[in-house]
Amino acid sequence: MSEEMKNAYKMLDINNKRNQLSNELIMMYELIKKFESDRGISPITQVKNYDSLNDYDLTEDEILTFFYEDIYNIEQELITLLSMIER
Repeated sequence: MSEEMKNAYKMLDINNKRNQLSNELIMMYELIKKFESDRGISPITQVKNYDSLNDYDLTEDEILTFFYEDIYNIEQELITLLSMIER
């Protein structure tokens, strides 16, 4: 990641940082899902979309849990995918 990208992220307010992080997690999930779909594998999890209008008032603990769930679900998809590839 370039310094320019990191600096642009630093300049965002907390709500927009959360939204950007959510977007990145969704993109990772969509790439995995596309790969699975191309191989006839059904996703076993889902990733949530942070709603910057409705979720802005989540506490730090709540937002960390929100993102932890998404990261865990992406991990589960990767484990499933890698298990299928190894067969």
